[in-house]
Amino acid sequence: MFLLTSLIACLILAVVMPFLGRRVLERRIVFVDLALAQFAATGYAIGLATDTSGPLWAGSITMMAVFCFAALPYASKLPKEAVMGAMYAVAAAAGMVILTQLPHAEGHMTDLMFGSLLGASWSDIMVLAGLGLLSVTVLKFAGDDSYKQRVIFYLALALTVVPAIHAVGIVLVFGMLLLPALAAWNGERNGSVWLALLVSIAGAVLGILAAEYLDLPPSSSVVMALFVCGLPVFMWNVRKLM
Repeated sequence: MFLLTSLIACLILAVVMPFLGRRVLERRIVFVDLALAQFAATGYAIGLATDTSGPLWAGSITMMAVFCFAALPYASKLPKEAVMGAMYAVAAAAGMVILTQLPHAEGHMTDLMFGSLLGASWSDIMVLAGLGLLSVTVLKFAGDDSYKQRVIFYLALALTVVPAIHAVGIVLVFGMLLLPALAAWNGERNGSVWLALLVSIAGAVLGILAAEYLDLPPSSSVVMALFVCGLPVFMWNVRKLM
């Protein structure tokens, strides 16, 4: 299979992301992943512009964002989504400004948005698997609404988001995080984690197969497959609430 490494990379994220996505929906902080992803992307852009280590810049800037976001309690009356959405917009604008100073700016922007899933290497897969396992482990210690616990939770997100941006891009990271968890959402609480995992894994496999045999962009194909697999489950859950 031509897209074997792409499939394995997607399957790793398909197993890790539903655990994180459920916590994100539970805390009503959907924009946090997109904001952290964009800060990581801006770090990669700085690395490209300065001909230095993109992952190092991405990790450093994302950690700064983690400590800043953690200062905002989950129970705060301040609209958390608006704050995180605004920070996403600022980080996206900064990244665009940096990339437009480089040759082939449009190509770099596309890579950050949609990743280079076709070029996923075995070293990328090892990094995703190792940090994904660490992320899920760290997540177990992020329960309360204290500054320390919020830092731990955002750190768990960052451990997966930073390497995933390079491998699959912002769009697929965001889709993997939210679509399976949203499909399994049951009323005002999280649904079955196994259901979210089923949607996530099925979407990853069908998306990569569609990309392979229909000659589609892999990241976009997987996001659409996640939507198609999750929609019947989501509609069933919504029907029970009416």
